[in-house]
Amino acid sequence: MLYRKWGNESDFVVSFTSSLISDKEIQEEVKKVMIVHVLELNKLGIVSRELGAKLLKAIEEFQMDGGKFEDIHEGLEAHLISRVGQEAGVVGLGRSRNDHVATALRLKMREELLRVLDELLELRQVVLERSSTTIEKVFPTFTHLQQAQPSTLAHYMLHVEEEMSSLWENLFSSLRAVNRSPLGAGAVVGTQVPLDRKREARVLGFEGVLVNTISATSSRADLLMVSMGLTLLLTVLSRFAEDLVVYSSMGIVKLPDSHVSTSSLMPQKRNPVTAEIMRAKAADAIGHMTSLLSNYKGLPTGYNLDLQEMNPHYWELAHSALSSISVFKDIVKNLSIGKKVEEGFLSPYTLSTDEAERRSMAGEPYRTAYSEVASEVIQGKFKPSLDFVSSISSKAVMGSPSPRFLSSDLEVARIRLNEDYSRLAKYRSSIEEGLRLLEVWKNELLQKGE
Repeated sequence: MLYRKWGNESDFVVSFTSSLISDKEIQEEVKKVMIVHVLELNKLGIVSRELGAKLLKAIEEFQMDGGKFEDIHEGLEAHLISRVGQEAGVVGLGRSRNDHVATALRLKMREELLRVLDELLELRQVVLERSSTTIEKVFPTFTHLQQAQPSTLAHYMLHVEEEMSSLWENLFSSLRAVNRSPLGAGAVVGTQVPLDRKREARVLGFEGVLVNTISATSSRADLLMVSMGLTLLLTVLSRFAEDLVVYSSMGIVKLPDSHVSTSSLMPQKRNPVTAEIMRAKAADAIGHMTSLLSNYKGLPTGYNLDLQEMNPHYWELAHSALSSISVFKDIVKNLSIGKKVEEGFLSPYTLSTDEAERRSMAGEPYRTAYSEVASEVIQGKFKPSLDFVSSISSKAVMGSPSPRFLSSDLEVARIRLNEDYSRLAKYRSSIEEGLRLLEVWKNELLQKGE
């Protein structure tokens, strides 16, 4: 134990307050942050080239494999002292676990979020590919889980894409918020060491600095913003998963064989197991988000150890989002229309609205036409004057399943997707440019210190 001076390492409270298990998620980020700190101390003339080189090598070798430590930061500093000697204790100058963990969390979340954004782009690409080949594939719509009006599979798929596009935009905005550096803020009010926080931010690929030192060390609002976005994403995916469960049970879609499982007793079953797990992941996400908000709402300003108990929830949300997107993407790619749609699943009553509108547009008040059609449906006498394809083609508003509008909407979605690919690539490039500067800076010190 390096920091704890009250009690001793045999006290049971050491394990109670330790975050070593969850800290494994941010090990590489913690190391990277310490490397930047050592380089900055060298730049200021506080750490010599020789000592700096030794510290950098020792940091690279570090692996957290247990020990009686409160957290990975204490474990890392203890490792440096054991490998380099007591002079390694200089890394404590101008550094607090508070600003270092806040920086590591943002670096980790940035990488997780970039992966989620990549996966969402790929999902949207797959959805648009399915849309382009199913513009005229008749497909039902539902309200209150009852057949509503005829549509097409492409129309449904563009609904999926538009939802995913909005969620992507929300998460991309969160990425920019989280990509700000807390490093150099110390424990709460900064430090007497003249650390160049902008330089530290630049070489870590951050877009800028989270300026106020209280915010930098104790705020988790940006991480919560990302977490909310991930929770919303999983919630929306859960709705689509529910569609898959219901539609496959109705026989209007057939799920890929790799996404169903049979019963241990009933050999005929094709249980929609991956879609069911997607629903469960959303329920878990809401639980994680509830824990995060409940933990955060009552904390006084400044760092509190409660904050470390929030960390595992961030990564669970990110991992669930990535796996759910991947599963849904594969289903969309390999989904097929069920035989029931081909054989006449749609009820002719789904043409009732079209019939009432036709009569009204011919001069009859709509409510009168509506009542007439309703009476015919109730008496079993309703006979539509148009078929499903004509119904779909007759729609006269943008966003409808009419092929003339749907083709245009599809092109708009493609343009939007390509723009998002470009925006993310440009943003990732700026991050990588900063990290390349870090590698150059690190290698220079290693070479000069040998």
